[in-house]
Amino acid sequence: MNRFLLTFLVSLFSTLCVNAQNFPNKSIKIVVGFAPGGGSDFVARTLAQDLGAVLGQQVIVDNKVGAGGGVAARLVASSEADGYTLLLGSAANFVINPLLSKNLPYETSDFSPVAPVARFSYALLVRKDLPVRAVSDLIAFAKQNPDQLTIGSAGNGSNTHVVATAFLFSTGTRMRHIPYKGTAPALTDLMGGTIDVLFDSTPTVYAMINGGSLRALAVTGPEREAVLSELPTLAELGLKSFNASNWFAIFAPKRTSVEVISKINASIQKTLSLPRVKKQFIDSGNLPIAGSASDLDQLVKNETALYKTLLTNAKITLD
Repeated sequence: MNRFLLTFLVSLFSTLCVNAQNFPNKSIKIVVGFAPGGGSDFVARTLAQDLGAVLGQQVIVDNKVGAGGGVAARLVASSEADGYTLLLGSAANFVINPLLSKNLPYETSDFSPVAPVARFSYALLVRKDLPVRAVSDLIAFAKQNPDQLTIGSAGNGSNTHVVATAFLFSTGTRMRHIPYKGTAPALTDLMGGTIDVLFDSTPTVYAMINGGSLRALAVTGPEREAVLSELPTLAELGLKSFNASNWFAIFAPKRTSVEVISKINASIQKTLSLPRVKKQFIDSGNLPIAGSASDLDQLVKNETALYKTLLTNAKITLD
């Protein structure tokens, strides 16, 4: 090997090691692909508040809205791989959208997994005057009246569309899908009686359910929600393999050093174990989840395989 090239490589390696040892020595930015006040923004800010204290540097949340989170993902993917610019990603960014779209402004291979953060399930909602009081009633009504009930979603290929389709497949029922541009207008129409059924995230709707303005029949996660403890899971009600949830996790630009990723991961684990942080997440309908970078990588791989089969069988597209 050329003597000068060898010297350069040794110098570069030494610099990277020193940078990793000194990390962090300035503020860190978590980029969120959606507007302030939303579910992903809440998760990022709840994490950032105490993560900064654990790391000894300020952690800033930067909202970069557009392209369903694609603008934020592209920004982080093109950032320097030094651990100072991170992405709050989700199943939509790293599983569903890559399976459905060939024109994403980023590649999932542009990122290195850092740490899972939180998971939430969905609530099965029906309009208040629909003559059903339980999931079994809804299934029976739908089978007796195929294609008569309408089921809303946040749009073709959205998480809520996938969850709705999985429910219909699991129960052998047929409903007319009504796609919206987001769950907010779908929820408005459900409350107004325009549509019959909707799956929406528990952090979004739990207060309205508890307040009596929405009727919920079940939740979709593997266990009951702390904020909706009276609602059974679909698995409890006989759909034993049904488990639908979404998650948030931290990703870094690819080529970020293992040492830096390990430091961030360890700091996130410590932050999520703090009682006040756990309480904030749980009280909002989110469940904090611990795990290594490898755990997150495996989660993405497992769910990609799962959703690929579901999307193919259900013929879900973004058309």
